[in-house]
Amino acid sequence: MEAPYSRIPALPAALGLAAGIAASAAGAAVWCMVGCAVSAVALWLWRPARFFAAAPAAALLGIALASAAPAVANGAPSAPAVRSAIVRTVYASPLSGEAAAFVATTFVADSGMLPQALRDDFRGSGIAHLLALSGFHVGIVAMIALWLTRPMLVAGRAARLRGAVVLAAVWGFAALGGMSASVVRASVMLTLLMCARLAGRASSPLNALAVAAIVILSWRPAELFGAGFQLSFMAVIGILAFANVLNPFRPDAHPRLHRIAAAMAVPVGATLATLPVVAATFGTVPLMFLPANVIAGILFVPFYVLALAMLLLAGAGLPCGLLAAAVDAIYAVMAAAARLMYAPVELSLYPAALVALYIAIALLWVYLYRKKAREQAY
Repeated sequence: MEAPYSRIPALPAALGLAAGIAASAAGAAVWCMVGCAVSAVALWLWRPARFFAAAPAAALLGIALASAAPAVANGAPSAPAVRSAIVRTVYASPLSGEAAAFVATTFVADSGMLPQALRDDFRGSGIAHLLALSGFHVGIVAMIALWLTRPMLVAGRAARLRGAVVLAAVWGFAALGGMSASVVRASVMLTLLMCARLAGRASSPLNALAVAAIVILSWRPAELFGAGFQLSFMAVIGILAFANVLNPFRPDAHPRLHRIAAAMAVPVGATLATLPVVAATFGTVPLMFLPANVIAGILFVPFYVLALAMLLLAGAGLPCGLLAAAVDAIYAVMAAAARLMYAPVELSLYPAALVALYIAIALLWVYLYRKKAREQAY
């Protein structure tokens, strides 16, 4: 069965909303409003195209929201007392100074506590997303919550209660991190995924991504121009587009090889889609992103789980020396890998070059998709 939200025109609505916000920022709001109003009515009256009437209608909404909202994208204020308590607990633990700063950053999204050299190493190696709360962090929190609530399944009909507990943990983490675009995007997608599963229906990742965009842009229209929003959404689009076409193994014929190849295809897809934005924003692109992300993907999950366990023990005043030593050791390996794989390449893109690069990436996807389809036909 389809996802319960798969038939709503989320994708055209998200694209229209973004176009309306961009038009308002470009000073073309009046002309766009007239064109969108006419287009929305015409598409609605033409029954076969009624689904796409959401695009110009959402564009009108985007123009209105952008005109009324502040021009600066700001995250929602998170609980400062809780954040301060977490930072104090981390620094009071047996962790070394640099590891403590890294752990605190991954929990409260304040990279200002890290040395500049370390931030440069992570950015230059392609794993800077570990320093800002992202969908990766949200996924780990959801995984931990699912594991901790697994005994609830013994109760028989506790699946919905378990889902509510997991979503409460996810959204609590999002609130703690200041409701950044990447965290809200992941939280919305996880919410829709769990609702679809509880309803006994298949999930629709692309529609879930579009719904997340609508939620964020309706709440804070200026996020459209923020690097966090652009990188988060383009990374997911890249994963959805390239993860399958870059994997040469079939999951039914070679399950293990498929999983190994997926571990490499996912960061490649995310990097391909975000490369133009990274180049336009920072002027450099990481050359060693693939091995760095593979190592980070292997090490960061146990690091985060152990760091959370250590934080709970330290907050309760219980001994946590062994956990702190393990967290220190894993952090040292990640930091060493970031230094070793620091290989940024200067690449500045003008708007025309950025568009051309995305066209080339889209053509590459079309080629790989058709090639994959031909291979599966035989």
